[in-house]
Amino acid sequence: MCMKKTLALILVTILCFSMCACDPGRAHIGREGLNDVVRVELIQYENPNQKHFITWVPDYSDELAPFVLENATVLETLPAEKASDFFDALSEKDILYKYYAYDSPKDVCIRLTYQNGDFLIIWANYAENAHNGYIGKYSADGTVSFYWGCFYSLDYYEELVNEFFAYELY
Repeated sequence: MCMKKTLALILVTILCFSMCACDPGRAHIGREGLNDVVRVELIQYENPNQKHFITWVPDYSDELAPFVLENATVLETLPAEKASDFFDALSEKDILYKYYAYDSPKDVCIRLTYQNGDFLIIWANYAENAHNGYIGKYSADGTVSFYWGCFYSLDYYEELVNEFFAYELY
């Protein structure tokens, strides 16, 4: 009887550890980190070489691809009077911190440009109805400077696009 209880306790412990150890943790882009943003745009980013990582667990930071500025086309610019509401909404969204799903964004993305020319790209894989995506900051020349992860929920990306832009995601 004691052996069965011990075995059951070990199995429950392993199960709990397995379920908790896989969470990359959550983060937010704080409102203070958006104070220097001078422009918010919806862009189309052509990226035929996007790489999907098989698993998100390893650190793929060395494999993140630069942003090719020539491959981005502005679809829409957020009016300045909507920026504060957009920043508030974005800062409330949960991000799976350092969740490596892709090496770069593609398709329709949100680009936040800072005063110094650096920019943040927000993308979710809505075309495949998958929650994973890419949220990363780049230097003005397109070099990756910081990788956040991806939204905890695909709905977060759709809410931002649908609420603040006239463009409709399909």
